[in-house]
Amino acid sequence: MPSRRVPRRRVVAALVVTCAVTTVTVPSGGVVAAGSDPEVRQVRLPDSNGDVISSEPGVFHLDPLKAVKADAKVQRVMYRTTDRTGMPIAVTGTVLVPHKAHAAPRPIIGFAPGTQGLADKCAPSRQLAEGTEYEALPVKGLLDEGYAVVVTDYQGLGTPGAHTYMDREAQGRAVLDALRAAQRLDAAGLPDAGPVALHGCSQGGGASASAAEPAPTYAPELKLQGAVVGAPPADMNEGADSMDGSLYGAFFNYALTGLSASCGIDTAPCLTAHGRRVTNDLRDNLCTTQALANYPFLNSRFLTADGRPLTERLKRAPWDKIVADQQLLRGTPAVPALLSHSALDDVVPQQVGRTLAAGWCRRGATVKFSGDHVPGHIAAIAATSSEGRPWLADRFAGRSAPCTC
Repeated sequence: MPSRRVPRRRVVAALVVTCAVTTVTVPSGGVVAAGSDPEVRQVRLPDSNGDVISSEPGVFHLDPLKAVKADAKVQRVMYRTTDRTGMPIAVTGTVLVPHKAHAAPRPIIGFAPGTQGLADKCAPSRQLAEGTEYEALPVKGLLDEGYAVVVTDYQGLGTPGAHTYMDREAQGRAVLDALRAAQRLDAAGLPDAGPVALHGCSQGGGASASAAEPAPTYAPELKLQGAVVGAPPADMNEGADSMDGSLYGAFFNYALTGLSASCGIDTAPCLTAHGRRVTNDLRDNLCTTQALANYPFLNSRFLTADGRPLTERLKRAPWDKIVADQQLLRGTPAVPALLSHSALDDVVPQQVGRTLAAGWCRRGATVKFSGDHVPGHIAAIAATSSEGRPWLADRFAGRSAPCTC
């Protein structure tokens, strides 16, 4: 399929809908994350989801000193997808093609990144370039296998507007449309209709699952071979109480901020001045590692005007419906899934992953649930990656998938 790119200088930064024509407000210049160029203009979005809007050469550094580069051709890309409501939007990402040879057709992995933060500087495309991406080794591991990898920035991280963190539909669509964009990007030289797969852990595990479930209807042309799903936050009700006030309390604040932005809810009136300062700091300034360091054991009851934890609000309108809408088991993956989840996960209880796997099994999916005892949520990323690579190799080789259903 030929690329449907507009000229490279037409770089999309935020969506504006006017009458019957879908246009976007854009900064002039190359593919950049939000806020780096004050000059803006409007261009029209391409017609189809996954269409490439612009691209430019990039770089993937493996360390913050920028001493080591990944052995791959890197392209920063901007492409069309849709938000929760189905409105067309622009999202950025990174397409990486290893120099290492691989038997044709080269597979493409849609890599769904874990929690990065809400600020524009936290976009994976920026952190890959800066050598600060904490999932750099899992990405490199996939490149070392000879796979191409496309890493989405999700809605609002590489473009203006809020990052809709934990929005199930927006995240899943961004991952699937990133795969389409990688196939359509002329500069990548990837097969138009070759095999693809999904890979993600934590937020990325939820996004990988959120892409696998609707893939048969949303992107039926993709030759999806499998989905690696690590520690998916498949049920926010099950994880919120354990997360609020924990070492990862900032993640709960991220989720409320992201979903508030997605659903048009203003949380400021229920917060104290201190609560607004903390929430704004997390939204505008701090990526994951800084957030955990600056606000360990953040408890929402110390941020609210009435002194009640925000977890209580999740059980009342409109939040009860919003939270219910984010739950997975909305569809059935048509391809095998590897669901990895540690019994010692200190962010998302393992039972959440077990419940998702059991639900997919009941619906006839081929699922391998892999429970382990890796200590902690962050450490489990490496375990999911090391188990996921040989599992993906078997899927691309056409071998029968293991099933624990």
